[in-house]
Amino acid sequence: MEYNYTGLIAIFVYLAILLLISKFRKKEETAEAVEEAAPIERKTSAPLDLNDEDATIASLIAAIECRNEFHRNVQVVSVRRIG
Repeated sequence: MEYNYTGLIAIFVYLAILLLISKFRKKEETAEAVEEAAPIERKTSAPLDLNDEDATIASLIAAIECRNEFHRNVQVVSVRRIG
């Protein structure tokens, strides 16, 4: 009996290629996550007047946009006007 192993070898080669591609993608994703987690420079800020409707709406919209961008729950801890 003669066995033909070319199909089996091809499957292992394809598997090795897929593993290499997934490793490189994970490295790129972790590099992007490190860039996103870089500390933000602090600027001098003044407290925001909570009675100002425009400021309250702006903070709510910013929280919604943050939620849509990072797909995680967002909690507003403090609101300050910059500049």
